[in-house]
Amino acid sequence: MDARRTPMADVMPLIGQLRHYSGRSARADVMTALSMAVTLLPQGLAFGALAGLHPAAGLYTAMGSAIVFALLTATRFVAVGPSSTMALLAFTAVHDRVGGDPGRAAALTAALSVLVGLWCLLGAMLRLQGIAEFLSSPVVLGYLAGVGIQMLAGQVGPLLGIPTPHPDPIAKLWYVVTHLQQAQPLTATIGVGALITLVLLKRFLSGVPAGLVVCLTAIAISAAAGLADRGMAVVGTVSGGLPTPAGLPQVSWDDVSALLMPALGMALIASIETVSAVRQTGTEVGGRIVMNRETASLGAASIATGALGGFPPMASTARTMTARAGAQSQLFQLIIAGIVMFVLVSGGPLISLLPMAVLAAIVMAGAPRLIDVTGFLRLWHGWRTESVITLVTVIGVLAFGVLQGLIVAVLLSTGQLLRRTARPHDALLAVYGEHQSPREIAEGASPHPEILIYRVDAPLFFANARRIRQRVLSLVTDTAPRPRCVIMDAEAVFYLDATAADTLAELTADLQALGCALVLARAHGSVLSTLRTNPYHDGVTQRLHAFADVREAYLAMRQA
Repeated sequence: MDARRTPMADVMPLIGQLRHYSGRSARADVMTALSMAVTLLPQGLAFGALAGLHPAAGLYTAMGSAIVFALLTATRFVAVGPSSTMALLAFTAVHDRVGGDPGRAAALTAALSVLVGLWCLLGAMLRLQGIAEFLSSPVVLGYLAGVGIQMLAGQVGPLLGIPTPHPDPIAKLWYVVTHLQQAQPLTATIGVGALITLVLLKRFLSGVPAGLVVCLTAIAISAAAGLADRGMAVVGTVSGGLPTPAGLPQVSWDDVSALLMPALGMALIASIETVSAVRQTGTEVGGRIVMNRETASLGAASIATGALGGFPPMASTARTMTARAGAQSQLFQLIIAGIVMFVLVSGGPLISLLPMAVLAAIVMAGAPRLIDVTGFLRLWHGWRTESVITLVTVIGVLAFGVLQGLIVAVLLSTGQLLRRTARPHDALLAVYGEHQSPREIAEGASPHPEILIYRVDAPLFFANARRIRQRVLSLVTDTAPRPRCVIMDAEAVFYLDATAADTLAELTADLQALGCALVLARAHGSVLSTLRTNPYHDGVTQRLHAFADVREAYLAMRQA
């Protein structure tokens, strides 16, 4: 341990990061913060509107989460802030309870952010952050694609100036398609023009901050043409400085109980992205990153954004990689927070002129990043079953909504896990040359049919033990003449539960009744200990022979 390390540095690792800080490091952090702020500012406004709040709520989220996370995280480069995914989830979670009241929407979303933070803190305290990895990559791929499609569908109406009475994004899209005659020409011109400009800038001038350029241009046009006076929806009044948590009395215990499960789902999604972002940074902090600390830091950041009137934040892998390329410490996030605060205090009159259609265009331009077509095609060519699971997840999100779709995703991951554990890979092996390792063979192709060598590549427990027993018995009874010995290669069997111990004892007795002996090869010490004390079927497994490797077992049984 570093003797210079102080208790304060343990609480706030940023202090340690600044120990050898130099002017060159400061310049690197400032430049990184500036390059990230020019994209974060328009995105924050757009995501605030996506969450069903005043657009400035996205900036409150950016400011509060950046300050708290930067002070508590042990990583140098992981960046947190507003995200389109969490904004859409927040909107879905509170919309049905808002009743069209903007103040109540802000209060419920703030409460939701606090609950997400509390779930993260609880997960960190109980060291449950590994649960975030429970969702398989194909399921996450499908879930994010469904969220991206929902985002695209839900922003077409604001882009064209068509008010939609439906909260569901797909229903909104259908309403827009069937009511195109209600489009406001001026709003549609600004919105579609902003979307086209964003796409072209990102395609041909990738180094230009497209979102900021489009926002500033739209503000200038709005001011010059008086778009607000001509009926176009604009951001409107932005209160300077920090918001106050007014409206929290509007949150009842019924509201809190209704938000608990959505908050849990959002905490899971946020944790998954945080794990991904941390891993992108490589190993840090003395060679390792304590993930429960990062989960706790995220939780504290979410609580802070709730206190400021924002929505739950999430780590951003894209912004993290940008920081890794230039930043030297978490000071870059504190600088970003300062920039956001400056904009809130001094730029309110300008932000108020920004057309809402432009924010819709920013959301739509960013949504395709969630729809990883290349990743799906790669999955389709290599793993057809997983690609089907991805498609089912997409359909679940679109059919049931993003929060209910998360439940579908969890169920699919659970089903995928149970299917694989209940039907583990197994194989028949054969021993050939004196110096060759045993290798897999097809059924009926063994050069020594009197000795059957069977391998199972999974721990044995209640979900698969009986299937393994039936599999071995079928192999023995279907072979003519019957083998006189079964060697079980148990290298992958690192655990036996009570059901498996009972079933393995039953298999041993069944084989003995068929005149066939069961022996073990490469069994783990803990598994052998369990079998040596196994009381089932008169302790028949207590007398099983065990060998160090398959070849040794084969040679011994051939000579028996």
